[in-house]
Amino acid sequence: MTGTNLFAFYGSLRRGMENYAIYQTDLKYIKTRRILGYELFALEEYPYVIKSADASNSVVVEIFQIENAHTAQNIHKMELDAGYIFEWVDVDDEKVGIYLFEQSGGNSKVESGDWVEFFGGKKE
Repeated sequence: MTGTNLFAFYGSLRRGMENYAIYQTDLKYIKTRRILGYELFALEEYPYVIKSADASNSVVVEIFQIENAHTAQNIHKMELDAGYIFEWVDVDDEKVGIYLFEQSGGNSKVESGDWVEFFGGKKE
């Protein structure tokens, strides 16, 4: 995990959600985007995203800048320990880190691609 300090979060690290509340002082919100070619699934109370064979599938992400290296490392460890893999994705011609699953585990697909809307978190 070297390179940019921009990250695309789609679940519990989005504004108004559980893990955002823990790390918010070190997360600088940049923008919200919908990225194509990905699918969002519900794994009980947490989501995961996989690459989609259908390029029209999409997921809502919030782009954050993380200036504090310790916070970035804590988030990275949390995600990897939960079974996610780290990859780079292009968002508006910028390299942004994202945490994905390699494949679907047969969980329910979130058709809207928006975890905050689906889970009922409050948008800020």
